[in-house]
Amino acid sequence: MKSGIKHATGKSLEQIMSTLDPSKFIRANKQFIVARDAICDLTVWFDSRLKVNLTTETPESIYISKNKVAEFKEWLTEG
Repeated sequence: MKSGIKHATGKSLEQIMSTLDPSKFIRANKQFIVARDAICDLTVWFDSRLKVNLTTETPESIYISKNKVAEFKEWLTEG
């Protein structure tokens, strides 16, 4: 969340994602769901991946795999 507050849940990311507005949130990878308004900038990374930089700190870097880059860019430019 933008506030930096952490919430524990027993749900999988797939279950959480099914309750969110897909125009505002995307499953970035196996570990992260990203909110559109939390994206600060993107960096082209090795192997044609994207590194997503957020307005809040994350415990690890968030990367979009080269297989999902096109889908991610389309989602990002839709809104």
